[in-house]
Amino acid sequence: MKNDPESSLDQLLVDLPRELVPPRSLWPAIASRIQPAPRRARPVLMAACLATAAACLAAVFTWAVMRRAADPGGLQMVAGVRAFAEPGDPRYVKARDSLQRSFRERLALLDPATRAKIETSLAVIRQAHESIRQALLADPSSPVLEELWQSTWDDEIDLYDRVVDATQPSVRT
Repeated sequence: MKNDPESSLDQLLVDLPRELVPPRSLWPAIASRIQPAPRRARPVLMAACLATAAACLAAVFTWAVMRRAADPGGLQMVAGVRAFAEPGDPRYVKARDSLQRSFRERLALLDPATRAKIETSLAVIRQAHESIRQALLADPSSPVLEELWQSTWDDEIDLYDRVVDATQPSVRT
């Protein structure tokens, strides 16, 4: 097609070919570029990270409370305080023991690196729980400490539950 300045637009349009055939199929290249790469979810690693973050938060709150409780006036009530211990309800103990057994069995199925991260997270949760318990002995009327203490129980149970759920064999139909 020539591009004469004297040619009219109508003539240029008439001179255009009626059909254009692409040299090859472009769709596979386009489709591969617009498809997002598949993401592999790692629920066990995510659970371990969340548990570690929760335990760290509990440790920070405990540190702040312990620092404030270092005042000699805050330690006078320790002798008459009940010991904050694990719940003694037999149904709770039985359910927790069962969940712990399942957790230990499933944890053994994971690769060593993941298992080590989860066990580290569990140790952090338990250490935070004990630190909060010690702070509660010093300040048994603190609702914040009681809530944090309870949340560490919940974090531990959640960690057990997430590991068991994440290692469930998938059911195929």
